[in-house]
Amino acid sequence: MQEILNELRDIKELLELNQPILSLRQFCKFADISLENGYKLTSNGKIKYYRPFGKKIYIDREEAINALRQHPVENTTAINQQFNNYIIKQQSYGNN
Repeated sequence: MQEILNELRDIKELLELNQPILSLRQFCKFADISLENGYKLTSNGKIKYYRPFGKKIYIDREEAINALRQHPVENTTAINQQFNNYIIKQQSYGNN
């Protein structure tokens, strides 16, 4: 019975994260970061947030997704391809 209740709680939390506007706590859960890190992101201006009622912080879900997509890391195949293209380009400049 406890296992079913835990699964229902997990489902409820996932549904809450699908809202268009997230509280800071929900954003931190969504981004899998600590609440302290969430406060740092807002205070440093790294993520846009709203305070419609003065104290509580809210974040637009789409803006949260965009913030999480910053600084993508390319896989090694793409990096190797860029390196090879650079070497070929440098060699072609040297031959002229």
